[in-house]
Amino acid sequence: MNIEYYKEYIQDSVINPLEQLMGNDVEEVSVYEKYYHREGFPPKDATYQKLLHEMMLPYYKMYLNGDTRICCVGTKLESIRYKMEHAIEDDNQFGLWASEQDLIVAAEGWGDNLNRFEKEEKRIYRFFHLLEMLFRSGCEQDWVNLSEKLKEMLFKAEMCYNYKTDEVLCILHAFTMIMQQKWTLEKKREQLALLNNQWKFLKHYYSVMIRHIIGVRYTSFKKVAETVLKASQSFRPHMHIFYCGLIDCVDELHLDRRHQREMDKVIMLMGEELNRIKDHSEVLYELCDALFPEDFQRMLRENRPKSYKEMEDESNRKDELIAEMEHQTKLLHKQLDRAEDMLQKMVLSSIPIEDVDKELMKYPPGVAWDFLLKLNANPIICMQEAWRENYPSLLEKYRKRLYEPIDQQRDLTDAIMKVTERPTTSYNYASGATHDDKRSQLVLGQEDKIVQLKRLTNE
Repeated sequence: MNIEYYKEYIQDSVINPLEQLMGNDVEEVSVYEKYYHREGFPPKDATYQKLLHEMMLPYYKMYLNGDTRICCVGTKLESIRYKMEHAIEDDNQFGLWASEQDLIVAAEGWGDNLNRFEKEEKRIYRFFHLLEMLFRSGCEQDWVNLSEKLKEMLFKAEMCYNYKTDEVLCILHAFTMIMQQKWTLEKKREQLALLNNQWKFLKHYYSVMIRHIIGVRYTSFKKVAETVLKASQSFRPHMHIFYCGLIDCVDELHLDRRHQREMDKVIMLMGEELNRIKDHSEVLYELCDALFPEDFQRMLRENRPKSYKEMEDESNRKDELIAEMEHQTKLLHKQLDRAEDMLQKMVLSSIPIEDVDKELMKYPPGVAWDFLLKLNANPIICMQEAWRENYPSLLEKYRKRLYEPIDQQRDLTDAIMKVTERPTTSYNYASGATHDDKRSQLVLGQEDKIVQLKRLTNE
């Protein structure tokens, strides 16, 4: 097969269908009927791939830069997507070509063109398809350097371009952060798909993290927060991620007093709602940690509200502790009751008071004092002569044992207060003394009271 045959086939099977989808008037050809009965379909060998790349290059450039003729054509978007996908899969040079392109300029082109179609949010997902094609084709760039450039452009308190272009740049930033991770290709593919699927939530999170609103035409962060709180049930499992970012960055949003009060109310409502959510999803943790490696884990650690399960477990632990304390208290009361009963039996059995005293000394001062008063309150014990004779001395001994530490502490405190209130003596050099004089004369209090100091020498 000659080269012209290749070119004719590529024109009829790839280029013309794209032109038709773009709305251009080209002749429709039945590829099967035209080529099957001639020399057959050309093989997709090196010659085919080289010619395909050359002929598709203008369309690649349009697709990479978000040209409205190929990226914003209404109901034909999906058909164009499949045509571009198949062409790129057959072109082994696309990845090498894409590796040399300026992706920031490409994203700016996408954002500029998407601004013409504000009402159709789904068009942003065509950009995700482009990133998927870059990934699948093996596009390689300096992802670290590219992400730093994007961070410098985006992570400041004002818009870089406009809310739609900044959104595209944020998606590109996320793509660069995924690409520089030490993950397998399959893991990167999964995280890119997750970014795509959860972008509607993540663009609100990005808005907080870069301190200006992207992807939506809101003029206040309060509206962004209210959207996360109320607009979609799909946000609920991930709401705590947005909440952590908002709490951490709210002081840097530079809200005036009125807007700060409004934001405080939304934050309070979001906190209450988070307490009602039973399970906080961790699906986005790894992705968010890759997107914001300096901040994400710290924000979770410092600001993450307790999940329903954590609060339930905490409540159960408190109940267990309370039950354990009650159990220990009951045991203690039983032990004290037994000890009191034993002491009563000792007194009633005419055991020497000295032995009762030794037993009382085993207990803390307060417990021993209570035991002593309870023993004396027993009418039968009070009738015993030995008890009546020794009780006053026991009472004095245990009163002193109970109150003496308290008195000592009070005396110590009073002494410390007196020392701190005592005026200090000022030491001044004598009036008119020279530098040498000051080494040998000091004035204590008044200048007429000079104290001669012994001069120290090195001898």
